[in-house]
Amino acid sequence: MATKEFSRVELAKYNGDNGKPHYMAIGGVVYDITDAPKKGISTKELMELVFDRSANKEKLLAELPVVGKLAD
Repeated sequence: MATKEFSRVELAKYNGDNGKPHYMAIGGVVYDITDAPKKGISTKELMELVFDRSANKEKLLAELPVVGKLAD
């Protein structure tokens, strides 16, 4: 299966509004963060991932489904 590539404009559409999933790019990889709170991942932890300041980066990312990658 081919990896879905998201432009920044396309990725912005996946913001959790109107029943759409919520996606976030971290290190060029696009993750589905829709259910992050149900998995015990806080908004603060997500922001730490984005800014590469998380001490638990690998553990947290392993909890999030990968949906594609950010296009160059």
